[in-house]
Amino acid sequence: HIEELLKYSAGMLSLSLQSVAHLNKVSFKQPSVVCRFISDFEVIARLGKGGFGSVYEVKQKLLDKHFAVKIVRFREEARKEVEVLSDLHHPNIVRYFECWVDSEYQDEYRVSSSSSESKSGASKQYLYIMLELCEPVNLGGRIKDMNKEGLEGFGRRRQILPIAQEIVSGVEYFHFKKLIHRDLKPSNIMFGKDGKVKIGDFGLVTTDTSDDDENQMDRTEGAGTKPYMAPEQKSRKYDRKVDMFALGLIFFELLWKISTVTVTEKSKVSLYLTISNYGTVLHRTPFVIRPVYPFSYYKIIKSLLSENPEDRQEAAVLQAELKGLISRDSEDQENRTV
Repeated sequence: HIEELLKYSAGMLSLSLQSVAHLNKVSFKQPSVVCRFISDFEVIARLGKGGFGSVYEVKQKLLDKHFAVKIVRFREEARKEVEVLSDLHHPNIVRYFECWVDSEYQDEYRVSSSSSESKSGASKQYLYIMLELCEPVNLGGRIKDMNKEGLEGFGRRRQILPIAQEIVSGVEYFHFKKLIHRDLKPSNIMFGKDGKVKIGDFGLVTTDTSDDDENQMDRTEGAGTKPYMAPEQKSRKYDRKVDMFALGLIFFELLWKISTVTVTEKSKVSLYLTISNYGTVLHRTPFVIRPVYPFSYYKIIKSLLSENPEDRQEAAVLQAELKGLISRDSEDQENRTV
């Protein structure tokens, strides 16, 4: 019995040593890690690509629902954007669902960086941000469509006023939360599947912690998209009023067939600040503003595009004025049908 027991023990020891040797061989191989983006989602289409990263329309396999997933390099700016989005709950701001960190997703449109990463020995991490899926045409596209259709005058006002009101509603909300967007422009204003305006891309958001104009925050110089930047945004001292300047440019584009992007910085400011009471532009600018709108429209734009930030309206004041314009237009429409 003792001899059999010794033989059995020796056999078991031999098997254990073989198992250990096998495990050691396996451990030298790279672990097989499945990217969550691939395992949990079906990619429908790539919606956009830029220096920020890529955005995809996806279907979540478990819920069979469609979302947008933004994939960016995992940096402090990206983490900050998610932190801000997770605290914003408003019908006119793109809804945030969740985020996670994972390896890079490679699709057929992207050039793999795995070879360069393997040479350097660095493994890049990416932040995946799951968001509400919006319509493919943003505000910039809507404006182009209106211009192509030749829509102007009362018909154009009737379309753009509710849009402007919803944009301002979103801006008023994040200003209340002491935030400055700093990159408001038509391409960052989208439309949800519910038809509502959705302000997105909070990648340049910063805090607005002081209401004292003499104690404006020291901020990143030149942050934003140049054609929509307020004059003071070129310096390091500014506050939430830079968003109101951008709104003035957006409101202008909604009303007239002139793109602020195609006009140089100097002539652009000259153009907007020389609008007279009823749409006449001083002869020093080469533009003729048509159609003619009621005086209140020009008054709003002149206020929003003031060089002095203190002279620009707050979002709450602008919201009240837009409600008044909508109410008056509704009355005019009723009078026309009588």
